[in-house]
Amino acid sequence: MEFERLSPAVESIRMPNDAKSRVAAALAAESAVPRPHANWRRPALALAVLVLLLAMAMPVFASVEPIYRLMYLVSPAVAQFFHPVQQSCEDQGVRMEVVSVSIQDDTAQVYLTIQDLTGEHTDGPVDLNDSYAIRTPFDCVAACSRVGYDEISRTSTFLVTLSDMDGNVLTGNKVTFSVDQLVSGRHVYEGISIPLDLTCLEEAAETQTVRSIGGGGPGYQRDPDSPGMFFEVLVPGAADPDFPVEGIDLTGAALVGGQLHLQTAVKNHADNDNHGYFYLMDEAGQRVDSYYSVSFIPQTGERIDYTEEVFSEPDGGFSQYKLYGDFWIAGRHIEGNWQVTFPLEPTN
Repeated sequence: MEFERLSPAVESIRMPNDAKSRVAAALAAESAVPRPHANWRRPALALAVLVLLLAMAMPVFASVEPIYRLMYLVSPAVAQFFHPVQQSCEDQGVRMEVVSVSIQDDTAQVYLTIQDLTGEHTDGPVDLNDSYAIRTPFDCVAACSRVGYDEISRTSTFLVTLSDMDGNVLTGNKVTFSVDQLVSGRHVYEGISIPLDLTCLEEAAETQTVRSIGGGGPGYQRDPDSPGMFFEVLVPGAADPDFPVEGIDLTGAALVGGQLHLQTAVKNHADNDNHGYFYLMDEAGQRVDSYYSVSFIPQTGERIDYTEEVFSEPDGGFSQYKLYGDFWIAGRHIEGNWQVTFPLEPTN
């Protein structure tokens, strides 16, 4: 058991009596809340965590991440109580720091910065690549976005917004913000012309049926010829050497049942998040977007993420249009462990 493995390491540590009382009261209150769908193991887990808490001091506990994760399953409020305040951290030559907190009733705005201290790890503004996590002792709606970049100091500024779902005042709580991936040097191809002649499109020689892992557009999951999560797509071919977007390959362009299928492939998608989309435009500036798109990953061989966009034939036919696209390509990628825990108290 996790308890038996971790207990010997901390059993000799002592906790102040007042801290013991607060933890016991918090866990008792947590266990008294009705849980219609609670797992039957939860009381045993709560007891094990309580025993661990009563056997250790806060400074030691805060450095034991496995115990913290166990505690967080029982009571986020208790877990955050024990997590130490650390408003800045450094890893891989990159520093993350909380610089300002503003609170208005049930909403908090937090500004934090991520700085490349040596200039050797990032290339321009940093994106978090959807790898951030926000831990709070209360139920909340949260959002994070980059709002600034200083080129001289190589510092990206982010705004984190938290709103309590029950409308409670946030002052006095603690929040933990963590990140494990950073992407920088993102390049944007906006309105780029794709050198594909739409006047001589051919019917696909071969297609395959795949299971979708995502998609969009008005025709997604509503095409009568594509029931459920299965779609007919092109069989990937060799990458088109004339495709002008570095980091994405064009692996197919053909007609299937009168619809235009355009297939792209991205390697190491989990690290770079390269993505984009196509659209058609005629000489009058009339734009046509895809009817739907579908994403899939082959079950064999090297992992490659494919996206296939499907266009219904517009008035006048495909030959009256040219192909364009918008694409976002990541540059450098770095993994690490950046985590800050800070109190929700107003700062200047």
